[in-house]
Amino acid sequence: MKLSRIRVLPHLIVSCILCSIAVNWIALPNGFAVTGITGLSMTLALFCHVNYAVIYYGLTIIILILTAWFLGARELSNIIVLSILYPMVLWVLSYVQVEIVLEEKLLALLLFGAVYGVGGGISYRVGFSYGGSDTLSKILKQKLLKTVSLKHIMLGMDCIVILIMLTKFSVDALAYALVGQIIYVNCSNYIIFNLGPKLYEIQIVCTQPEEIEEFIIHKIQKSTTICHVIGGYSKEPKIQLDCVCNSREYVMLREFIRDRKQDCFIKVFPLTHVFGSNKDFHQLDDENLA
Repeated sequence: MKLSRIRVLPHLIVSCILCSIAVNWIALPNGFAVTGITGLSMTLALFCHVNYAVIYYGLTIIILILTAWFLGARELSNIIVLSILYPMVLWVLSYVQVEIVLEEKLLALLLFGAVYGVGGGISYRVGFSYGGSDTLSKILKQKLLKTVSLKHIMLGMDCIVILIMLTKFSVDALAYALVGQIIYVNCSNYIIFNLGPKLYEIQIVCTQPEEIEEFIIHKIQKSTTICHVIGGYSKEPKIQLDCVCNSREYVMLREFIRDRKQDCFIKVFPLTHVFGSNKDFHQLDDENLA
């Protein structure tokens, strides 16, 4: 669900802070490596002895140019905000001397993956991307590897980055990085798909739909689809109203029908996610949720 730039800015700031905390205060003090563009920046920093956040800035500028050239303005708009904001926050927090070191490395890894995943998931949920290896994978698919699935291209990109990182990081550190990546992906997916309003499809079969239709449209401000159906038992014509609403709106709708004492047949289906123009729905062209 993509919001306006101003309304979404606090979400993006929190996202950047959480991801930076995960990298600077948890991963690095515990000796973990981080994959992706961040890991590549850390590796190059060990070669040229420059703060890795500065190298990250340089890489994001290159990705921005490639995105504008190959994917166009719409894809560029999804990554440009975080491409500027995240390296800045990453750089600032790298100079804040906080180290969250745990004796049990597995617990530290779980903490890193959870914080990093929540941070990344927040930005993806509101329709923005960090513009890392996922964006490079989209460029490769569109221009060179059209018959290869995006997930396989992304896997290949990660493998290339890990091979580069082997020149400066130990196998143990990269093994931790891979486990942390798995935890991060799962936490991020949970934030993207499972948090926020629970959506339900409501199917209402009745003989007097006017009041219910009025309530759906003007009270809970959702649209409804109207179908003419025939009762299988009574063989009488009836009207079926279909609408999608969140859990609070569903309760309001159910109580309204109960108070009106209408004889209705109601079916309720939980939904994974819905694409549409309503504020509770995702946009159909939002590739960050693919």
